[in-house]
This record gives sequence, structure tokens and C-alpha cells, in this order.
Amino acid sequence: MRTDILFKEIRRSNYLEDFISDKIDVLVEKLAGPDNDTHVTVRVEKCRERTNLRHPIFQCEITVKSGMSPKIFKVTKSDRNIFRAIVSGFDALKVNLSKSHDRLRNDRRRRRVPEFITPPPPTPVLS
Repeated sequence: MRTDILFKEIRRSNYLEDFISDKIDVLVEKLAGPDNDTHVTVRVEKCRERTNLRHPIFQCEITVKSGMSPKIFKVTKSDRNIFRAIVSGFDALKVNLSKSHDRLRNDRRRRRVPEFITPPPPTPVLS
């Protein structure tokens, strides 16, 4: 599993990196399965449009790309608190991944198995 944590206009801190990596490990190991080719990108940034007089708004964008599936899961959440933005982003991603995971599991369960009908043996014709 490859993990990228990107910070834009925010100072990088070990506490924030550990907080994000713990969230990633729990979520991806639980729902992404045994895929070793998973690529997770977490991008945390402060919105530039806000002035110094107003409170900043933080945005957390999480992208999950699995090597076994062509789907890309992307979630973007923003909040005034950086930790709430991160937690709400991971909660939304958990819902998306669990829906996909459950859908795959149910599709496999409901998939029709072809029935092989064996014809009865021919009866001998008595003449």
C-alpha cells in the first residue's frame, strides 16, 4: 500500500501526520482487502480565498485507487477545524468504501450459477 500525505499552505507536523496515517491504516486494511497495490492520497490545505481577518477554512481531499479495481474513490470535505475536516472526510470515505464492498459481496452471492441439466439416458427401442 502506498500512502501520500500532502500539505498545502499548512505547516507539516508529526502529530497531524500520525493522526492521518492511523485513520488510513484502519480504514483501508478493513475495507480495501488484501490488495497490496492500493494508493491512498490525502491532501490537506487551507483555502486561499479567506483573508487574515476571517477564520480559515481547511479542506481535506482523500483519494483511494485500488490496483484490483478500476474505480477511484474521491472525497472532499471542508470545515473550520482541521481535525473535523479530516474525520468527516474519512467517515464519508468509509461509507463509500463499505457500499462498494457490500455491493461486490452481494453481487457475488446473487450471481446465478449455471445449471447443468443432464438429459435422461435414452430408452432402448423395443421392436
